[in-house]
Amino acid sequence: MMKKQSWKRLLGSGILSLIMFGLVACGGAESTGGTDTSDQETESANSTPSGEVVNLSISTFMPGPHPQHTELLEPFIKQMEEATDGRVTGTLYPANALGEANAQYDLVVNGVADMSMSLHGYNPGRFPLTGVTELPFMGENATDATRIFWSLNETFPEIEQEHEGTKIGWLFKNDPAQLLTVDKPIHSPEDLKGLRIRTPSPSANGILESYGAIPVSMPMGDVYEGMQRGVVDGALAPASVITNFQLADVTNYITKGNFYTSSIFVVINPNTWSKISQEDQAAIEEIIGEVMATKAAELYNVDANGGWDSAKEAGIEVFEITEEEFGKWKTPLEPLYDKWVNEMEAKGLPGKEIYEEAVRLRDQGE
Repeated sequence: MMKKQSWKRLLGSGILSLIMFGLVACGGAESTGGTDTSDQETESANSTPSGEVVNLSISTFMPGPHPQHTELLEPFIKQMEEATDGRVTGTLYPANALGEANAQYDLVVNGVADMSMSLHGYNPGRFPLTGVTELPFMGENATDATRIFWSLNETFPEIEQEHEGTKIGWLFKNDPAQLLTVDKPIHSPEDLKGLRIRTPSPSANGILESYGAIPVSMPMGDVYEGMQRGVVDGALAPASVITNFQLADVTNYITKGNFYTSSIFVVINPNTWSKISQEDQAAIEEIIGEVMATKAAELYNVDANGGWDSAKEAGIEVFEITEEEFGKWKTPLEPLYDKWVNEMEAKGLPGKEIYEEAVRLRDQGE
């Protein structure tokens, strides 16, 4: 496994360009100890040719020590190795090593990476139906929102079709977004008017604009510096980032409203997937999908708790929206639901049907 320090040395030595060239040339996956074509033809279609190892390059925008790496992707690689008797393994490339946050999906489509993880919202307009899960208050926490998301994905093939050019590994949600600000406490929607607030997606833009704030599109990796330098007055972001992206250093106030959750994809290059034997594909299928989506969401729930603990330790002032006050926060957002449905229907997509099912699943509870 390549550690963060080792990767920096590679960057410094110029080897990164050579690695990326090699990944593109061979479709991303590496094979070691390969046999010639005649040998491969004699092997069973249900088993990997003798001596071959498929090494998946796995790219993410998150920093190296992020729990989604240390407690999900790294154990996943080991689990995949065990399930395939070592025939399929992986190498993790964190912190935008292979491409920026908004390029992660195309890295897989173009074969630069074999797998990637990133937010749907970093690619505006590309996943319109997936946006239903980013409407306000669509899930109590990461696992609840993931339950809704995964059920919609299994019910509506149109959502899977939005992930064209890839194979879905798993889809999940992070913990709910809060309002993190530098200098001004936010106790009412009116307090947001005119403030520049970081946003990760079009759905979040709508929330901020409804409150009179100015949304500023920015990937999470840039938020610390953005808040520190005054590029933005705050961020719409989950509590988990307080520790995972060290935002306790630049945050003085948090408004806890559980406004919405971001959707996250893990996708696989189809050509790479086809290089894996049917037997090994079946073994990997057992550990991806809903199983891994639920694990990822559970990690975010744990991270959220850790984030709130860090906020307390740092002395950040937290204002929690009460049930009595909730109405004045929800009312300005009501038009967003009809707006989303109408936009989807205008594109010939089943927006109304998907939205109604999402609401049913939400109201059904965990």
